[in-house]
Order: sequence, then C-alpha cells, then structure tokens
Amino acid sequence: MLGNINISLGSPSTASAGFIMAHCRTTLSILHGFDFFISLLKAIFYFMMFVLSVPFRSSERHPKSMKHVIHSALRVMNARTSAKEFQWVHPSPFHCSNKDRTKNSRNMMTSTDETYEAFAKANNFEPISTSLPEDATAHWIGSPDADRVLVVFHGGGIFYSAITQFQFVYDVQEKAGKNTAGVVLSYSLAPEKQYPHQLKQVIALISYLINEACKKPENIILVGDSAGANLILGVISHLLHPLPDPSIAPLHTATPLKGVALMTPMTNFNPTVPSYTTTLKKDFISQHVLATWGRYYMGESPPNAYSRSGPEGEIWWDGMDTKIGEVMLVTRERDIMFDGTQDFSDMLKVSLLTSLKAYEIAQ
Repeated sequence: MLGNINISLGSPSTASAGFIMAHCRTTLSILHGFDFFISLLKAIFYFMMFVLSVPFRSSERHPKSMKHVIHSALRVMNARTSAKEFQWVHPSPFHCSNKDRTKNSRNMMTSTDETYEAFAKANNFEPISTSLPEDATAHWIGSPDADRVLVVFHGGGIFYSAITQFQFVYDVQEKAGKNTAGVVLSYSLAPEKQYPHQLKQVIALISYLINEACKKPENIILVGDSAGANLILGVISHLLHPLPDPSIAPLHTATPLKGVALMTPMTNFNPTVPSYTTTLKKDFISQHVLATWGRYYMGESPPNAYSRSGPEGEIWWDGMDTKIGEVMLVTRERDIMFDGTQDFSDMLKVSLLTSLKAYEIAQ
C-alpha cells in the first residue's frame, strides 16, 4: 500500500562534461511584434492603475493588492500572447530546424539549455548533459554517479522553457549531499512538438536512468510543477497501463520509484471544476488560457488518460502502490487548479485506501 499521500495547501518555495548545445531562436513578424507590444501595454496599464491607487489604499492592503495587480497583468499577457510570442520572450532550442539553430535572431530570454549553461557558469561547476532519444537532453546538477536522483520536470504549459528550476535543484542537492544528484529534463516545447512527444522524452529519461545509468528505482524521485506534474501523471499511467503506441516502449521497474511530488498538477486542460471560475481574479491564468495551452500541447489528439486525470475514475490508479512509493501533492486555494488537485487526491484515497495528510502553508 502506498505509504502516504500528502497535500499541502499553500505556495511551495519554489553526454559529457562541457556538452555543447545548439540554440534556436524565434523570430517575430511585424504583426506578431505589434500584437505583443499591445499586450505589454495592457499589462503596463494594469500596473500603473495600481500605482496611482496606492495613496487611497490602507497600508495593510498593499501586499495583497500588489499580488493582485501582478496576477491581473499576467492574465492579460497570457490571454493575448501567442505561443510564438511567448517563445520569442523565452525561446526553446527545439522548435526550429538544425539549420536555423545557428542563427542569432534577437530574443529577450533564454532556452532551458542556455539557462543551464549560464547557471553552471554562475555557480562555478562544469555543466554535464546527457543526450537522450527523441531530441531530449538531461542536465545534471551534482555527480551522475550519485546513487540518489531527483528528477525535475518544469512547468509552463508545455511551451515555456525552464526558469527557476535549476536554483531549486541546486539548493536541494547541496543540502542532500554528494550522494544525491539533480536532473532537469530539457524537453521539446509545444506547439512545434505535440503529444505524445514530450511524454516519450520523459519515459526515455526514466528508462535511461534505470537501464543505462543503473539507478535503482527506489532511489529516484520525480518532481513536477503544473504541466511538468501532468507529464509525471502520464508516466504513472504508462507504468500502470502501457500506452497502446508501438513507438513507445513499456517502462518496467523492478521496485517502486521512491516517490513523486506534484506541485499544482495540471490534471485537465479544459476542466469545469469550481476553482476555474472562483479563482478567476486570483490566479494569473484563466480557464480560457489553460484550454489554449491544452490545444498547443494536444494538437489533433483527443484528451485521454495519459494527458489528464479523472474520466477513467479511481480504478485507473489501482496498483499505483506497486509503482510509486510515496506521493506528495502541493496546491493552494488561490490556484486555478486547486479543485482538480483535490479531486485527484480524493481518487487516490479511494483507489489506494490510504490517508490524506494536509498541511497549511503561509500564503
């Protein structure tokens, strides 16, 4: 039986050495550039409205008001900005051809690969990256020879690259010691690559760790936030019910994985649970935005048990205790995915007959 399912209500704190990666950068047409400029102006407008209203607000309201206005501005950006515009701001190394990867078009931010290289340089360690099937890359923090591995799948709607995850992994690895290593997967981004491509990449990484890097499953922990947690749910489903796709090999583990940590998991891209309306002015994404992100990821593929949780019911997760040692769910009441996380937790409680531990974390 699965040991514990923990759910936290609040905000979580968020090949060879010297591997050289090609970087692809997105270019914007004049029309896309103008549209992005309009979105930015709207976001700035929300911020200025807040600044002008500060003298009329009590001091104790300032922190909450600032968070509210930032979320409002981000909702505007998310609702108006296309995937291409987002990836111009924060580009992916995967959505262009090899020929185009050498071009030096202007971008505002960096890809997951570039972020890793910069982070390694800033923290004075040699970058170590492993090339995987399906054009994926695993970036290491700590020694690849370490016994224990923390594997992190970043969020961002499947079309945004990693931003802060390297610092999180670095901090955890430093506290855990030399016998623990962190791995961040640089996966292909939507909409250029769509379901099930990213799931194949995640499966390829876990298969590599077990079968080639010789890591024991009981020493592997998977961590994912938002869309990254969605990919972990897809892996668990694949462990329990191998995908009926001949291009995806079954994933076998002799013993259960140590555990998974799911931070505000994106359990459904087009849900109807109450939190998708009650948090409309609290979170920085909306139901419309989430549905758009789902279309970027799924493309023409219909939603299924490997891309969402729920319709198949509790029985789908039967036997999960033979694959996963422990599960931790992290969410917060202001999150648009709060009810979806609660519903998923309820399914696990019924399916696995285990207890729920809830912890309140300061907002």
